[in-house]
Amino acid sequence: MIYSGPMEQRAVRPLVGVGVVFLREGKVFLARRQGSHGEATWASAGGHLEHGESLEECARREALEELGVAVGHLRFLCISNIIAYGKHYVDVEFLGDIGDQEPSLAEPEAFSESGWFSLDHLPQPLFQAVRYALDSLLGGQHYFPGT
Repeated sequence: MIYSGPMEQRAVRPLVGVGVVFLREGKVFLARRQGSHGEATWASAGGHLEHGESLEECARREALEELGVAVGHLRFLCISNIIAYGKHYVDVEFLGDIGDQEPSLAEPEAFSESGWFSLDHLPQPLFQAVRYALDSLLGGQHYFPGT
């Protein structure tokens, strides 16, 4: 499919998303999305891979921009093919070490509320990429083919 509008003349291809989740004492930090696809779902830090950027650089940049935390060690969780919310992404998720830093909503236009949630009592609905990341964390699966 090709866009034929005056502003864009490019082929439509999946985008690359990168996310990072934080775990502390059996709880995961999540924030409710607003103003973007997946509105009102609970997510972690994440965004688009930029040209020339490594996956790890992207995860660290997004965590700093969105939640104001500097990420140390990253552990690969999963890769997934996500066709949801009217979008198509190849998504890579990491588990990130933020030590004792406390995430905050550094981009309040992107999130409406946040908190640490027990893995046994997660808020719903979860953003699809985060659902896969947590399934990977808890179950060890590293590839989610999507539908």
